[in-house]
Amino acid sequence: MGRASPRPSSSTSSSKEECALSSTKKFLLSGLALFLLLVLTAGPITWVFAPKSLEGPWDMTNKTGGFYNEPRGEITATFFGSSHIYASLSPLELWHETGVKSYVFATQLQPMWATYTYLKEALKYQSPQLVVVECNMMGNNTEYHDNGVNFSYMDDLRFSLDKVALAKVSAPKGERAPLLWNFMMYHGRWDELEEEDYHTRKEDLHDPYKGYVLLPGQAVRPETIPPEEGESGNLSEKNVYWLNRIIDLCQSRGIDLWLIKAPSNPALEDTQRLRMEEVARIAAERGVPFDDFNNSYQEMGLTLDDFYDQRHLNGGGAVKFTDYFAYLMNRRYPDLFAESEEADWQADYEAYAAKLTELA
Repeated sequence: MGRASPRPSSSTSSSKEECALSSTKKFLLSGLALFLLLVLTAGPITWVFAPKSLEGPWDMTNKTGGFYNEPRGEITATFFGSSHIYASLSPLELWHETGVKSYVFATQLQPMWATYTYLKEALKYQSPQLVVVECNMMGNNTEYHDNGVNFSYMDDLRFSLDKVALAKVSAPKGERAPLLWNFMMYHGRWDELEEEDYHTRKEDLHDPYKGYVLLPGQAVRPETIPPEEGESGNLSEKNVYWLNRIIDLCQSRGIDLWLIKAPSNPALEDTQRLRMEEVARIAAERGVPFDDFNNSYQEMGLTLDDFYDQRHLNGGGAVKFTDYFAYLMNRRYPDLFAESEEADWQADYEAYAAKLTELA
């Protein structure tokens, strides 16, 4: 009979188990270290490759990114929407007239679902008493916008679960990942990188105009735009849904909400008028004020000379609109916190007023 093989001693078995555990631990620690390295380097690398708009008047990187660097709790009123609001409302002019500090947290063709996310984002950093939403994009019935629009409102938003949710409603499946990690979109910019790409820091972004775009003179004389074939005054279900989400959010937080249509054409096409009437109907049903300022040109003193192009006010036009808006705001919301004695805002206002004089 052959002898049975000797059984390994318990000490040998224990030693092998310890080696296995040690190897597993090293593997996990190496994996964790690699993950942390990717996390720590992905952000800075992504920021370097992302295009930056730093030259006025369309310095949207400063305007969107600069919002995050405003002192916490300083802003009393926040404005949201598309270019129609950032070219119409000057927070410095509003402050000069009322003492109310505000910021225009708007982007190019900002759809209503993006406005909802921008509002949620603003409420993380500020505690506004008044939220103003410009409703131009209620008249746009596009289900998904192109990359130019999507990245303009996604790029400078800080990463959060709200940004993930925004990506889901901004693009169909298979096209959402680049909206969250735009390195997938911009990694081919090697040959385009400039000094500002390497040396611009997010924490240094600041816009003295508080999100307002100061446009000079007149590039295009406004004229009536005829409706396109098939257009109607109906609003898309998607836009109506997100408008109601905006109303719900403000009402749940006890924040005053004012829906407006900023001046966009002194000779409006019927389609836009009908769509704004639908917005007015929804606002009335929800108990929210709505004002279409295209019906108030005479009261504001606006003329064709006050438009930069077909849809946007120039600097002089924005002063007229902002002053009129300030008058109505003071009457409707007399209890807004005002602080007219503020050295930084005064300095910014004086520089803004000088620029207006220069452009006149």
